[in-house]
Amino acid sequence: MPWALGYHMDVATSLNNIGAIYYAMGEHTKALGYHMEALEMRKKFYNDGHPHVATSLNNIGIIYDAMGVLTKALEYFMAALEMGKKFYYGGHPSVATSLNNIGAIYYAMGEHTKALGYHMEALEM
Repeated sequence: MPWALGYHMDVATSLNNIGAIYYAMGEHTKALGYHMEALEMRKKFYNDGHPHVATSLNNIGIIYDAMGVLTKALEYFMAALEMGKKFYYGGHPSVATSLNNIGAIYYAMGEHTKALGYHMEALEM
């Protein structure tokens, strides 16, 4: 892979965008690979986290959700939420998105009380 020779934020963005296109095409396995690579690259740039890392975590959660792997989707959405809360104080649309995504996963898992709690928290933002 040409980007293996060096890391650059534009490369991470390109990987993310390619993953988004594969996702839109319904090629979830390919999309997951590109989003995972973007995540790893972003983690190398931002050792203690960054909103771009949270975005990658969220994107991976979305793909796992589409693949029906709800426990993995939940894991990545929770990580995105944790990171989002670290960088955005007093509520932010990205945090609300993570809360809604987690609520949707709990709903799909049949855990309606948990789902409601996360959706209510998102609404309060």
